[in-house]
Amino acid sequence: MGMRHRCSPQLRRLAAAGRGARADLVTIAAVAAAVVWANVSPGSYAAIWHAIVPSAHVLGHDLTLRDLVSQGLMVLFFLLVGLEIRREIAGGDLRSWRRASAPLLAAAFGMAVPALLYALIAGATSGGGGWGIPMATDVAFALGALGLVQPGSSRLRVFLLTLAVADDIASIAILILFYSQRVDVALVGVSLACLGAIIALAAVRRRGEARGMWPLVVLGIPAWWALARAGIEPAVLGVAIGVIAPSLARPRSGGDASSGLEWALAPWVTLVVLPAFALANAGVPLTGSVLGSGAAARIFLAVALARFVGKPLGITVGQRVAALGRAPPDRWSIPFRHEVGLGAVASIGLTVPLLIIRAALPAGPLANAAIAGLLAGSLAGGVAGAWLLRIPRPKPSVTRDR
Repeated sequence: MGMRHRCSPQLRRLAAAGRGARADLVTIAAVAAAVVWANVSPGSYAAIWHAIVPSAHVLGHDLTLRDLVSQGLMVLFFLLVGLEIRREIAGGDLRSWRRASAPLLAAAFGMAVPALLYALIAGATSGGGGWGIPMATDVAFALGALGLVQPGSSRLRVFLLTLAVADDIASIAILILFYSQRVDVALVGVSLACLGAIIALAAVRRRGEARGMWPLVVLGIPAWWALARAGIEPAVLGVAIGVIAPSLARPRSGGDASSGLEWALAPWVTLVVLPAFALANAGVPLTGSVLGSGAAARIFLAVALARFVGKPLGITVGQRVAALGRAPPDRWSIPFRHEVGLGAVASIGLTVPLLIIRAALPAGPLANAAIAGLLAGSLAGGVAGAWLLRIPRPKPSVTRDR
């Protein structure tokens, strides 16, 4: 029991990363189950996830079971992202431009190139507005895949984590700015006022008052409701709450409040929230009707190629651009093979891309084609990344008989 409290936050995160690599298999199984379910019994899959949650009308916002998962449970995922952002800005590789320039430039190019490639392939179709679909990296899956093939490489993991956190910040901003429809400014103001009150309470409590998490519940629920009614994806509220929450939480022995909250929240996100989200959103019929039209076929190709080709290419170019302004030795200096491998692993995307698909494309063949392209591109990127990042086996020594 004492060992748990003596573990440093760094050791805790490394242990959590090891468990996360295995926990991601649960979400992969959920993706497979969703695809099988949607193809074996498409009627029951649609009926269950499109069913209206009882008494949801009391909130003035009818929620389907899929909405409850995507807009409700996913708050916990974004909360975890917010905790990671706070940690990286406060004491990680986002606290200064000199330390963060390489992963930040890699993230920027790794978002711009896939978006451009998607626009070139599908821009002339009715799904041309989905250029944000191939941009985001899935933090949990990318780190899990890296942990499976490079379990001892802290430098690669920190680089990928920094890149993915920056990627998440930009992707969430794009989701809010470009894929929020019919925004009600007054309700957005209500949500911001609730967040402002939480921040004010956190500032007061830092001056020595008793700490407590009750403001996140009392003010967080109306902030979520206001965003949902305003036309903005309400799950992203979790990012702001994750940045604020450590100021309200009581620090644990042997670590700060942020690491304690991450330690407690990560198993719920990886074992419950992400598998439920995958099961609710990844069910796409893999029949000829998915690519039955020219527009659907182009969207499938655009998403798959943008993730599998555009994402690694952009991240590699970004690292090369960053290298032009640095003098060796450099803390981010890694072999070219690993640069491309990190880009391939970063092409794995599920959470934010699925949310963008929901917002950018109408339900039906176009959205199904985008989901199929997302799964195909992520799978291909994961396999390519595993091959490029694999640890070579030592050559056996040969002894000659004299």
